[in-house]
Amino acid sequence: MKLVDKIKNFKLLSDEPKQRKKQIAVIIIAGIAIVAMIICYCLFGKKLLAFFEDTDKFKKWLDGFGTTGKIIFVAIRALQTVVKFIPAEPLEIGSGYAYGTFGGLFYCMLGTFLGSLVIIALTKVFGVKVVNIFVSQEQINSLRFLQNKAKLSTTLFIIYLIPGTPKDIITYLIGVTDFSMVKFMLITSFARIPSIITSTICGSALEKKSYALSIAVFVGTAILGLIGIMIYNKLEAKYNKQLDESKAAGNNQEKTKNDGNKKAAE
Repeated sequence: MKLVDKIKNFKLLSDEPKQRKKQIAVIIIAGIAIVAMIICYCLFGKKLLAFFEDTDKFKKWLDGFGTTGKIIFVAIRALQTVVKFIPAEPLEIGSGYAYGTFGGLFYCMLGTFLGSLVIIALTKVFGVKVVNIFVSQEQINSLRFLQNKAKLSTTLFIIYLIPGTPKDIITYLIGVTDFSMVKFMLITSFARIPSIITSTICGSALEKKSYALSIAVFVGTAILGLIGIMIYNKLEAKYNKQLDESKAAGNNQEKTKNDGNKKAAE
């Protein structure tokens, strides 16, 4: 069964009593988590965002914890990867400001890696139920290229390489496919490096008062992001067209076969 069909056709609750109880528990926990996130966002969202965008204040806050500050940063980054409560860009710039270009890259990558593992674990344990909590049906329908298994590795590398693409949405969806998770983590981890390091370079330049370099990197990243979005849209349209053509060809073959069977029966 195709990924989109699997998500569309799943039953919210199983007919088996034991499985049904487990599913109800998952729904309750997920509901509480969502409500908690909404309340936190309404109460603290703007304050948190302003705090993370103030790189000097953010660095001093982390430094106040000593070595533990690095663990706290990795945990925040992992949480951001899972729930998207905090925008990624301010965290990446803040990490470059606090830990330098390569230190910031390392801690961002580690947090993202751990967050991605949590997403994959959730989707593997609870299946498509988790996907629909975080990803809308419209977003699922727009990612039909995940069905093209022959080119999926290359497609994933390109998408995670260029800025502006829905990386974390894909992480949720890949967990309910049979694609190798080890392969997925290796491909996407390497592909994320250029996108993250441009932000940490920007943060490091800000800390050193190299404002010209920081502005240049920021503008360059924004331009690359716009180009990346255009490339992604073209790739998405191309793969969707190929899938439609393949599906139409399959339907025509089936129709021809049925017509031949009818004639043979006559």
